[in-house]
Amino acid sequence: MKKTKLLMLGAAIFVLLLPLGQALAQGQEDAKFQKILETYLDEYWKFYPTQATVAGYYKYNDKLEDPSQANVDKRDEIIKKINSDIIKLDRSKLSPENQQALNILFDYIDLEFVKLENLLPWDYNPLFYNEIIITGLHSLLTKEFAPADSRVRSATERLKALPNLIKRAKDNLKTPAQIYTETALKQMPHIINFYKNEAPTLAASASDPVKQAFLAELNRAVPLLEDYQRYLRSELLPKSTGNFRLGPEVHRRLIQRLSGSAISQEELANRAQADVKNIRREMFLVCIPLHKMMYPEVDIEQLQGDPDTIWNRIIKNVFDKIKVFHPTKEDLVNKIAASAESLKKFGQESKLFPVPTEPLEIKAMPGYFAGLSRVRLTGPGAYDTQGKYAVEIATLPDDWSEQKVKDYLEEYNNFYLEVMTAQRVFPGTFVPVVSTKKASTLITRLFPNPALLLGWPIYVQQNLIYAGYGDYDPRLRLNQLKLMLKTVMDFQMDLNIHQGGITKEQFMRYLTVTGFQTEAEAERTWEYLVLNPGSGALPYVGLQEILDLEKDVQRTKGQAFDRSDFITKLISNGALPPIQLRSKVIN
Repeated sequence: MKKTKLLMLGAAIFVLLLPLGQALAQGQEDAKFQKILETYLDEYWKFYPTQATVAGYYKYNDKLEDPSQANVDKRDEIIKKINSDIIKLDRSKLSPENQQALNILFDYIDLEFVKLENLLPWDYNPLFYNEIIITGLHSLLTKEFAPADSRVRSATERLKALPNLIKRAKDNLKTPAQIYTETALKQMPHIINFYKNEAPTLAASASDPVKQAFLAELNRAVPLLEDYQRYLRSELLPKSTGNFRLGPEVHRRLIQRLSGSAISQEELANRAQADVKNIRREMFLVCIPLHKMMYPEVDIEQLQGDPDTIWNRIIKNVFDKIKVFHPTKEDLVNKIAASAESLKKFGQESKLFPVPTEPLEIKAMPGYFAGLSRVRLTGPGAYDTQGKYAVEIATLPDDWSEQKVKDYLEEYNNFYLEVMTAQRVFPGTFVPVVSTKKASTLITRLFPNPALLLGWPIYVQQNLIYAGYGDYDPRLRLNQLKLMLKTVMDFQMDLNIHQGGITKEQFMRYLTVTGFQTEAEAERTWEYLVLNPGSGALPYVGLQEILDLEKDVQRTKGQAFDRSDFITKLISNGALPPIQLRSKVIN
């Protein structure tokens, strides 16, 4: 009897010890991964210290980037070592949370390889240096994460490192694409103005000795920047003959790593082609009653020609009537802010999407950030515990002709502006970014999935119309479809520019004729897609992933499917890669 009890006790102890051993092994593997992650991030911020400040990692506040060949080679070796350490990990012994983090880390390591081996921005893109020059100071002087003296001292140290950075730029930059250098030149007067006028004001609250040391370095920096501007214009621009096209292999890899999409690019391209036709047909149907009111003398049923030609004529005719209702150049930002407030109120009343309690300021974009994008969201970094959110809107360039300004404002008529605000301002990426800021894992906060961030507001924007935003005004629906068409075309053109050989003339014709865009809008889109490879494709990729997920959830839940609940769940865990998001939303 005693022997039997002893055997049973031994078996029980063995059963208890087995999961304990497994837990110990898992804990050891998790600890290894955390060590790898900490090493990767610290080395990452050491290489990109100005971005570290933006993210709220303040260890390298007194440093600027050093894109010397020796430092770039060292970074390459570090990444390869970290990648090797990751491969040695036993994924099966990692916690589910760390398995998710590992997948995100792997994608961003591969993105770094793309930058180090293919993009080489320090050799071929002067905008890389412009960003460091402005962000290095701006982030320290405008983020109130520490007393003024501490931040201004760090800014002073960065100013001391500026001559080295400028020298490195002159030594490194080879034959960038012309558009890169031209855009950098457009930014430079605004950057110099920041150094001359804004920076001294922002440092005014520092104690006198700290402030005086800062101003002394600032006075040395301004002539240096003026000389650099001369270099860009006189020396770099003439040799800016490089190719802005990434090529099929690099571009495909870039989109895949940025999006984490399981849908092949061939499948996405097929969907986009079908979507262009379907959206245009829907625009035509929406236009029929409007056209009959606006052009009672025209009998649509009697029009001759192929469908595309008829659609183009009817849709363009309606836009010609609508486009006259637009804001002035001076009131553009205020109009967007008013639209955002209306959308916020609708979100609160309809419960269609979560409305953050965090305030959002909407303001004009400073000239030193202009050129790369028309809308810029700023907010607290991933490491920050507090901070303010703002959306900056690019204003129209002063050197534009009256006709170009008129074209652009007609593009952004009052109805188009409403849906554009929903997609790019509020809820825009602001709502998913705020949600991601509250994610439990640091890596999700640091590296949110851009396809989901950009695809979510497009999905919401369409459902806003279905939910009655704008009282079912067909003019609003027409412009929502136009913006959806633009999203599809941006995907197509991103691929055609960087994986193909489409010319600017072909591009302009496609967007103005098939996409009903003005010349001014199409030209700005060309610049955006050339300067930001991959970014034009990501919103459509994210939207398609969400639509596929919606179908699966509807199939699983049937009549119990709730769209507002689905919209919230998409971002409630932070902006995760689509493959990881699926299990969170369906379960």
